[in-house]
Amino acid sequence: MDADPHTVSEMSLDRDGVLRGLENAGLSEYEAEAYLTLLEQGTSKAVDVARRTSIPVPRIYDVVNNLEQRGYVETLDRDTLHVHAHEPVQVIEDLHDRSERLSTVAGAIEDRWEETPRVEHDVTVTKHADTVIDHAREAVRDGDASVALAVSGEEFQAFEDAIASVDDGVAVRVSLCRDGEIDGLLADEAVRDRITEIRERAFPSPLVVIVDGETTCFAPTGSMPDPFGVIVKGHHLSLVFQWYYQTCLWRVWEPIGGEPDRRDEFASLEEFICDVYDEWADGAAISVVVDGLDTDTGEWVRLEGLITDVHYTGNDDATAPTLTDLAGEVSIVLTGETSAWSVGGWGAQLEDVEARRIQIVDRPSHS
Repeated sequence: MDADPHTVSEMSLDRDGVLRGLENAGLSEYEAEAYLTLLEQGTSKAVDVARRTSIPVPRIYDVVNNLEQRGYVETLDRDTLHVHAHEPVQVIEDLHDRSERLSTVAGAIEDRWEETPRVEHDVTVTKHADTVIDHAREAVRDGDASVALAVSGEEFQAFEDAIASVDDGVAVRVSLCRDGEIDGLLADEAVRDRITEIRERAFPSPLVVIVDGETTCFAPTGSMPDPFGVIVKGHHLSLVFQWYYQTCLWRVWEPIGGEPDRRDEFASLEEFICDVYDEWADGAAISVVVDGLDTDTGEWVRLEGLITDVHYTGNDDATAPTLTDLAGEVSIVLTGETSAWSVGGWGAQLEDVEARRIQIVDRPSHS
């Protein structure tokens, strides 16, 4: 007959393992030694138990008394004090009870860990670009509002599947360095249809992927003697990369196919203001939908209304501001049918909403 695997496991536990288990169950080192010795030797004189263990003879009587109070042993009055171990029902119950308590504590610790507020920024540095690309592709697939990529043609191919799987309504911008035939890269209709706008750069840059203003993946070009990559989980550090992307890798380059007459979708408030400010200042009634975060609750919200005011701390003249002008505090006022909201860009704190995506739904000319 096959042996019970539990019995085999229990019998394979050596003496030191049993002693540690008894100590974990609440016995002192001396108590564990005395009890296990009585189990092995049977009824014994108390002094003989001391001699067979490391327990000093003067201490054995206190040790035996403690074990008797626990119900583990019984003393017998003969010519000298004898001791024998009870059937280990109480010991087994104590061990099971402690096991259950430890399991409960382990569960409570796990629950508290899951509920612990995470640090605002989590930065991982890796020596492998493939690790960065893997994280970036996963982040792109999970994007909720905006995806910005700065890639070479070869890197773009690694992201095609991820781009094709992006949900409808997510703004996808691609800053692409020409290192091959761009038209061939956009042959896949599923990929092409998910890209909101693509701009062509004349020079290479590090790989930069920014998703929802929360996740950034960065890796220098392969010409670096010591390649490395950085994965950032955090809002404010991602904002640093966003400004690099916006000013160096995006705004200064022309869209492939030429600049559209009037763009309708934006991933940043600053770019939106740059593009529509002249129209708004001339009196155009510009109606937009803003997807973003409530700055009080952190919950996603969607607002719709007219742009009724524009505030920024840069050069305030009659012409459209530049990105440099919008590097400080910037916001718009969005007025709906019954309410008005202040809307800021990434990192907004004073405004009602932090914009992550802005879509123009109507902007007829002012008569």
